[in-house]
Amino acid sequence: MYALSFFATLLSVASALPGTGTGVSAKRIIGPCTDTIHPHGHIIASPNTTAVAGLQLTYDAIVLTLFDLLFLAGRATLTDSGIYSQWDFSNGGVGVKPDCGPTSIWLNIDTVAPAYKPLFWNSTQITKTWSGAYGQNLVALGTSTYTKSGTFLACKLPVSSATQTSPWYLFLVTNSLTTLDSADSLKGFDTKSCVKTNLFIETPTYLTEISP
Repeated sequence: MYALSFFATLLSVASALPGTGTGVSAKRIIGPCTDTIHPHGHIIASPNTTAVAGLQLTYDAIVLTLFDLLFLAGRATLTDSGIYSQWDFSNGGVGVKPDCGPTSIWLNIDTVAPAYKPLFWNSTQITKTWSGAYGQNLVALGTSTYTKSGTFLACKLPVSSATQTSPWYLFLVTNSLTTLDSADSLKGFDTKSCVKTNLFIETPTYLTEISP
């Protein structure tokens, strides 16, 4: 019964995500913000010298760990078709904000992991130490347990055949002295695939509303 409730919750969180895409489109919006022009953008991996360059931040509802199960979380990933949305940077957060409505999901840090901290999405804002704005790199400010960091690790899961693909799962790097093979949070990942990256919040384009 709990499992059914869990997967229903994951589906409801996933359904809150806005549509993705790589271009500017026009759409009609019904509500109090009909006449507002809304900034939209991707959060992308940079610089362009890494294997993940240009890939976009998005969401994967796969359950990888007990943490995901307990917190009804979806993992943060990089793909070539990421979230294209307004972003809510209020109160030290990074949230996906629909054009007409409250922020739907928030990007959070699993602070339990000591070195490579998984990033996950949740409908509750747990992490309030992000520093982010359009046109800047995303940075996790320092806390009592780790120092300021704008470096992330992107890793893939092992695949069983050449025809299968895996998104890049994201981790915040807070202690680069820990080897990848010895990090508990990377167990089950293909550590040979892991690359370090930054996350850049692109300067926004604007969606405008049109009549039907």
